Amino acid sequence: MGTTLQGLKLGYMGMDYGVLGYPNPNDMLLPGRTSMPRTWYRCPSLAYIINHPAGRILYDTGISTNFLDEWLPDWQATIDLSELNEDVLLENSLKRIGLGPDDFDYVILSHCHADHAGGLRAFEDAGAQIVLHEDEHRYATNIWSADNFFVRKDWNFISRRNPTLMYGDQEIFEDLWTISLPGHTPGSMGVLVRLETTGWALLAGDAVSTHDAFGPPPIPNFVNTSNEDFLNSCGKVEQIASELDAFIFPGHDESGMQFSQGELAIKPVEFMPGHTYE
Repeated sequence: MGTTLQGLKLGYMGMDYGVLGYPNPNDMLLPGRTSMPRTWYRCPSLAYIINHPAGRILYDTGISTNFLDEWLPDWQATIDLSELNEDVLLENSLKRIGLGPDDFDYVILSHCHADHAGGLRAFEDAGAQIVLHEDEHRYATNIWSADNFFVRKDWNFISRRNPTLMYGDQEIFEDLWTISLPGHTPGSMGVLVRLETTGWALLAGDAVSTHDAFGPPPIPNFVNTSNEDFLNSCGKVEQIASELDAFIFPGHDESGMQFSQGELAIKPVEFMPGHTYE
């Protein structure tokens, strides 16, 4: 059986589009453009299922069902969470396609922010091996409650589970790599996987939050821990994807980018139910 990739939409957050990339030259006030409206964005929370001969993998887990109690007041003042509820979050989204936490062999985290690692606690008593970058684990475990979009309760249990810690870029299974993409957080990590028909797919997490933020030039966002590392990681994504003609799947966008012979084009990302990349 060949490797397949399926996308999951786990609800929407409302926010100023500039939160995901600022300053965007298309939205900047300039001498000849002294006023303009801001853009409100329905920001999707996304996860991906990779069915590989080595096992079933979940990349990212979305938002916790406890978000209203655990997200800090200033986060909730910035982000509209009214479209989120248990029905659209991870466990019920998996149930609709006949899956649950026990059906996964691995969970790979792009990073530990609350909108990517919030569903992880569903795996506390499941058998899946949890995979994240060693720099992310080191940084996150020094946060004791909630700070800078990290919520310790999301992933507090993993140190008891002996998680698999990545470093650098590693081919963990045949034609499936974890790619180190620091900057948004200290240990942000993507996944590069080869599909028979689609070709190479690069799940970029928030190293590329939207196709607009990819640029060129790439646009940092407010939450980055290091804009220098972030810009270097964007360059790395571009280099890898252009060399492999890879399809880039951003962390918070329903449009991706496809390289073909060095030329970049915007293309829609298709999601479950009903679509599988093969």
